[in-house]
Amino acid sequence: MKTHLARDLTELESQLSSLGELVLESVQCAIDAISSFDLQKVARITENEKRINEMEISIEQNCLKIIALHQPVATDLRFLIVVLKVNNDLERIADQAVNIGARIEFLYDRPRIPVDLHFEWMGPSSLKMVAQALAALLDKDTRAARAVLDMDNEVDAFHALTYRDLIKAMTDDPSITTEAVSHLTISSNIERIADLGTNIAEEIIFMNDGEILRHT
Repeated sequence: MKTHLARDLTELESQLSSLGELVLESVQCAIDAISSFDLQKVARITENEKRINEMEISIEQNCLKIIALHQPVATDLRFLIVVLKVNNDLERIADQAVNIGARIEFLYDRPRIPVDLHFEWMGPSSLKMVAQALAALLDKDTRAARAVLDMDNEVDAFHALTYRDLIKAMTDDPSITTEAVSHLTISSNIERIADLGTNIAEEIIFMNDGEILRHT
C-alpha cells in the first residue's frame, strides 16, 4: 500500500510541475506583451488557458482519489492539502495572465500614454516569485519559500508607485483616462500574481514547518 501511495504522490508531483510550467509560460507571455503589444503572445495565453483549466481539474480529482484510496496521514496528508491549494493558486495566476492579455488587446490600437511605468520591473519580479515558489515546493525548500515572502513587499511598493503616477497623469491630462485605467488594471493583475506566488510560498512553509502564515 505504501509503495502505491508513493507512486501516486510522485505522479501527482509531476502533474503539478507540468501545470506550473504552463502557467509560468502564460505569465511570461503576458509580461512580454505589456512591452511589445505582441498579439501572438496574447493568443498563446488563450491557448494555454483551456489546457490549464483541464489540468487543474485533473490534479484536484487525483488528490481526492489518493485521499480516498490511501487515507494518508501526517506528512503525506499535509502535502496533498498543499497541492490542492497550490493547484487553485496556479489556475488563478493563469487567470491574471488572461486578464493582462485582454487589456493588451484593448490597448493595441489606442494611443500609448506618456507615463514612465514600472512594469519592466514588476512583471519579471512577479514571475520570479512564482517560479521560485514552485521550485521551493518541489524541493521542499523552506528557506527559498521564505525569500519569496520578502520579494512581495517590493512588488507592492512598485504597484503603489505606478498607481500614484497614473492617477497624476489622468489628473494632468483627462484625455488619457481610458488608457490609464487599463494600465492600472494591468498593474493590479501583476500585483495579484505576486500575491498568489506568496500564497504558494506560505503553503510550503506550512507543509514543511507546520507554521500558518495567512493573515500575519
